[in-house]
Amino acid sequence: MPYVSVKLAGNISREKKQKIAEEITATLERHAHKPPEYTYITFEEVALEDWAIAGKLLDES
Repeated sequence: MPYVSVKLAGNISREKKQKIAEEITATLERHAHKPPEYTYITFEEVALEDWAIAGKLLDES
């Protein structure tokens, strides 16, 4: 049973999450032969002020 956790900086629409879930599920079915009904995906949206790259918060200009 695959479990995929997708962590995103900022927010995306429900429609985009749906497309991402469909593509991840299809990829696991195609390459790992995992049935779609056993593939679990979660999305976690992290505020830009709570994510840093190279010592800088993403909400900094």
